Amino acid sequence: MGTSFDGALAGEAGPTGLVPGPGCRVVAVGAAVPAAVLANRQLTTFLSTSEEWISSRTGIEERRVAPAEMSVADLGLRAARTALGAAGLPAGAIDAVIGTSSSVDATFPSVACRIQAGLGCPPGPAFDLQAACTGMIYGIAVADAMVRAGSARRVLVVGSEIFTRVVDWRDRGTAVLFGDAAGAVVVGPATDPGSEILAARLGADGRGADALVAGAEGAGPEGTGTIPDPMSPDRPAPPRSLGRVVRMNGREVFRFSTTILERLVRELAAAAEIAPADLELVVSHQANSRILATAAGRLGLPIERFAVNVDRYGNTSTASVPLALAEAALAGRCRPGASVGLIAFGGGLTWGGILLRWGDTAVGLDDARVADRRAAAVPVGTRDGREEAGG
Repeated sequence: MGTSFDGALAGEAGPTGLVPGPGCRVVAVGAAVPAAVLANRQLTTFLSTSEEWISSRTGIEERRVAPAEMSVADLGLRAARTALGAAGLPAGAIDAVIGTSSSVDATFPSVACRIQAGLGCPPGPAFDLQAACTGMIYGIAVADAMVRAGSARRVLVVGSEIFTRVVDWRDRGTAVLFGDAAGAVVVGPATDPGSEILAARLGADGRGADALVAGAEGAGPEGTGTIPDPMSPDRPAPPRSLGRVVRMNGREVFRFSTTILERLVRELAAAAEIAPADLELVVSHQANSRILATAAGRLGLPIERFAVNVDRYGNTSTASVPLALAEAALAGRCRPGASVGLIAFGGGLTWGGILLRWGDTAVGLDDARVADRRAAAVPVGTRDGREEAGG
């Protein structure tokens, strides 16, 4: 695709992204991951690659894979219930649902409608938006605008991905990158407890659209033939999500990602009239550890200032930011009053950032791998740094 998006990377003028007046609140964050783990060593049994090649180029050691019977909405429901449970919110408190996914099972009905029904929310707006890996940031910004406009009091945003059904397991350039997960965020008014939304910045440059595409299935780089099931390579993979596979120009996407991540950190810091070094935590889309390290180096920030869990989950697209945020908060990395930047970038090309002043946000994580260590369907969550049972 050449240099088709150089204008965006050069910093063309755009909206400031400043949020006027008292900010809405991120009331709750929830995440969910399936139990099955697919480690790098398993990929080497059917891909022309090595564990060292994967980890050195991506930082990924393993990823989660959803069972064949699980739908994108099913996984999203788990994240949504975790967020609501951690905050002690009933489904009736949700006025609107926004879904975002790049691996949907069907064009319609929307994932949002499925989740609205599954939770038992009252009838109200429910729709999906598509911004690839930036979908959660776009969704939070839209939810913030809806609450400010008075069209909803609380909005649930759910990013759910079963990206392993969009991967061509013959292509080592993309097969090693992705995993399955879901994340959910509840956005409410300034009177709700939670973290204040201080600024939002969204952008896109369609000139880079061909750099990262999930489109009609065709012969992969490894040639024609049946796509294997990564969990049982001697069998064909489960049906593709709408018959699609992901294709990527890795070099161009890496260059875009590192540049836009650095720029968004600077823009969010400027919106708060602070230096990038004053951001206590950067929760970025978990695409590749080298992207995070490169951006951190350019900003002069230690990598410890970034939330990093790509090693254990891979790239989970729209779910990666809420999943990383939930883990960071549960680990005590979000201090009350701290400036926390949420940043994502992805196909389109799209990008976005949300700046939070961390507050009394309820947080929960539903990890099916360790579910047997807990009471069934009761996710562990926190509010104000205290561990508690959600629900």
